Amino acid sequence: MKYRVTYAVLWLLTAIAYFVPWASVDGETYTGWQFTVPFSFTYLIGMLIGLVVLITKFKPITMTIAAGVLMILGIIGAFLGYGLAKVIWWIAGAEVTTEAGIGFAFIASMLYMVAGAYAGKKMVQRR
Repeated sequence: MKYRVTYAVLWLLTAIAYFVPWASVDGETYTGWQFTVPFSFTYLIGMLIGLVVLITKFKPITMTIAAGVLMILGIIGAFLGYGLAKVIWWIAGAEVTTEAGIGFAFIASMLYMVAGAYAGKKMVQRR
């Protein structure tokens, strides 16, 4: 039971990170949900896979690692989108900055992928 709670807390951290500001353009903030839409979907799909593991305990190690990889790909895409936005808005004269949420999402995703796979393995083992 304690490993399932641990897994749930790790998953919840990644979910919270998705709704924390990742970047801002001229004072308007964008969360992971709003930022670089095609890549934010990979993060969302990773979260949904993690939720399936949490509920069903189906292939917890493989699915957790796949979910973590998808989340990290979403963050890498967000960084690429940020770089492109920085160039475009620099030409237009706007200020583009990153927010703490993107770093929090990266750390939470890495922690989820590693510790979540271990917790997932432990939550399906019988004593």
